Amino acid sequence: MFFYISGMGATYFNTEGKGFFLFTWNKILRLLIPFVIAIFVFLIPRLYFGQPYEEWCRPDKENMENDYWEFNKLILPGIMSRLSWLWYLPALFVDCMLTYPLLAWSVRRSQKIPFNGRDDGNIVFLQLGIFVAWCYPAFYLDTDDNYGQRFLLPSILTLSIIMMLFYVLQLSIHTENGAKYAMMIKILGPCGSIALNMWKN
Repeated sequence: MFFYISGMGATYFNTEGKGFFLFTWNKILRLLIPFVIAIFVFLIPRLYFGQPYEEWCRPDKENMENDYWEFNKLILPGIMSRLSWLWYLPALFVDCMLTYPLLAWSVRRSQKIPFNGRDDGNIVFLQLGIFVAWCYPAFYLDTDDNYGQRFLLPSILTLSIIMMLFYVLQLSIHTENGAKYAMMIKILGPCGSIALNMWKN
């Protein structure tokens, strides 16, 4: 529900007037900066005090570290694997980055702006560039049991196909049989979720 509401809220962003870089800066201020602050203010103290009760809170899962500042130095290198309830902030940031071009495309279609090879082409190229950029961390930064190759890259390819269908179908909404294509878009969302869940580990 949180992701759904966040997505609905993003539709009010003026993509035509402000663009991708202001959108990104806005998300950095609202998501990444609070995320970094929360790591030090909430997460690390929670892990420190949770050591007697949960092994995953300890730096080496065996011995507890009683010196708080030494605990910080030991826990920070692997903090991304211990995010607990904070995972949704970086995940939402990535979602916003991946879907911004589709948002910009959807706004143009909802405002009945005629297809323009330059502006709409730039949106498509931005989408492709973001997907290519996302392949790097998906492939190299999650290497346990080759998860990057086995799950993350196929999921990116699956998402690319789903979003390509969104792009194509939205071009057809304001044509003679547009209502039919609008219904196909509504069905595409749940079908896309099912397809992506095939790669869920």
